Amino acid sequence: MSDRQAAPRGGRKLRSDTLRNRRRLLEAVGELAREAPDELTMQAIAARAEIGPATAYRYYSSMEEVLAAYVLSVVEELKDFTAKSTAQGRPLFDAVVDRWVDLLAEHGPALVQLRSRRGYLERLHDGNEIIAAMRDAWGPPVRGLLADIGLPEEMLEHALFLNNMIFDPREVQDLLRETSLSRREVITRLTEAYCGALRGWARAG
Repeated sequence: MSDRQAAPRGGRKLRSDTLRNRRRLLEAVGELAREAPDELTMQAIAARAEIGPATAYRYYSSMEEVLAAYVLSVVEELKDFTAKSTAQGRPLFDAVVDRWVDLLAEHGPALVQLRSRRGYLERLHDGNEIIAAMRDAWGPPVRGLLADIGLPEEMLEHALFLNNMIFDPREVQDLLRETSLSRREVITRLTEAYCGALRGWARAG
């Protein structure tokens, strides 16, 4: 994914315009994904942002690119939350899960629009920007959780793989919308399922 800046030609004012237009385009992605996900196109995004289509394509060359930029911005919010937290171990993991579910409530409809044919580990090893940001966001809390439940740090990469499966935005939203479980029950059950998956993975290895 490339999150390109337009080449500056007019100094500070152009940079300000560029940042504003990119922000408006990403805001339009979130709004349209919530209101009319089947109508999510570059033309619709540009119209919602009140930016000409040609200008929109200058910042993002395709729907995949603008969606990737949107997803990355959300994951970076989670990464910042992790970096600023003073919690450790299981409390840090619980806090990050709670923040993740909050982010899904606001941004989930847009996050599920971007899907890859490649798996988590392949993209991680290839240095995919979004997956790298996810690793930075989830790495410290998952590492702390492993220590708290007595599992080796050497299984961190596989633990992140399992985390990506269990806390997938589409599945979390599905539980919240299609079951009678409360938000807290969803978080508790997914977290307990994740701890069980980690222990099972370790036993099998």
